[in-house]
Amino acid sequence: MKKYLLWLIPMLVLLILATAFYPAYNPEPREISIAILNEDNGVEIQGKKTNVGNTLVDKMKENGNDTFAWKEVTNREALDKGLEDNKYVGALVLEKDFSKNAMSQAQSIIMTEKQKEVKAQIQSGALSPEQQALLSKGAPTIPNPQKAKMEVIVNQGSNGQIATIAQQALGKITDQISNQISEQNAKALVQNNVDLPSDQYEMFANPVTVDQTTLHEIKDHQANGNAGASMFMPVWLTSLITGVISFTLFKNRGALVSHKDKLIYVTQTVCGIILSALIGSFAYIHYMDYVLGFDFNQATETAMYIAIAIMGFSLLIFGCMAWIGFGAVPILMLFVFFSIQASVLPSQMLPEFYQNYILPWNPFYHYVSTLKELLYDGVALTMNGTMWMFVVFIIFGIVSFVTAVYTKKVKEQPAEAAK
Repeated sequence: MKKYLLWLIPMLVLLILATAFYPAYNPEPREISIAILNEDNGVEIQGKKTNVGNTLVDKMKENGNDTFAWKEVTNREALDKGLEDNKYVGALVLEKDFSKNAMSQAQSIIMTEKQKEVKAQIQSGALSPEQQALLSKGAPTIPNPQKAKMEVIVNQGSNGQIATIAQQALGKITDQISNQISEQNAKALVQNNVDLPSDQYEMFANPVTVDQTTLHEIKDHQANGNAGASMFMPVWLTSLITGVISFTLFKNRGALVSHKDKLIYVTQTVCGIILSALIGSFAYIHYMDYVLGFDFNQATETAMYIAIAIMGFSLLIFGCMAWIGFGAVPILMLFVFFSIQASVLPSQMLPEFYQNYILPWNPFYHYVSTLKELLYDGVALTMNGTMWMFVVFIIFGIVSFVTAVYTKKVKEQPAEAAK
């Protein structure tokens, strides 16, 4: 019976791995934060105040869906700060004279035609001198037709795939806004029985100018923004191998009688892990830079961060193995399998359960997020939450290792036991 049960193991492994990769089966973007800065002051037309910007913003919010989260900001400083802090993947900015310029083309044509009608009436004598004086006194200035301006900002950098989705969506939105304004202008001409001059058709059909700005633009030879995910497994496997080697040496250590012997052994082991992490990380980054041709924005800071990550992961693994033994390896690898998709996929493309309950405490997610900021956003290496996480791992590993050295007895070797 046991022999037949063994055949269930591959099926069980398959089911476990299938569950582990669940987030990658049907990733759908959700709650992509896009800021809206509406600086439009509006315009007064025939005694009525019109604000095209407010109308557009209200429509965008009403017609929203789960894919995008529109965040209205009040000024440019708040927008720039939000983009710098990666709160927003993109932004849409409407200029101060948006309404004025958006309606200027139709207003210019209508008012020009009306003035022609008035001149014709004056020439025909249909208007009295008093009426002429009144019309001349109250005649409004014909606006100079200009295109309304919008600015689309895409915060590329560490957002990668999500930034592309945001850019495509903002492109469609600006096209829709331009078409809506063109339709409103055409409707205004129809209501006033005015024909569109042929020489103004192009400007009338395209009443909006869109300025495109890309922040932290991903360069060539930067893995299309996916280097954070690509650099996860090499660092983890290096840490795992370092931890296993350290534990093997610890398991096969000789007798440590005096406190001095134990202190020297602990110091040598910890220094060996630190030294191997430093040498390995800088060699890894220089290999990627000079051999593979990856374009690092800040190679030294990235190498130092990876060194700290290897130290943290290695000592975490070693600290667990010091008490659990080799049984810690499959547990940790299983944890990696269940975390890898949550770590490498953009957080906005993960199921809501993962976003709320897995990412906040997952160390691999925080490692990849900080790495992407170093690679693409130009963020300085500081003592942020991820760095403190690695400090905790290092302290845990050292304390666990030291405790095991002082409390666990060395198993007698077969040759020594025979004596």
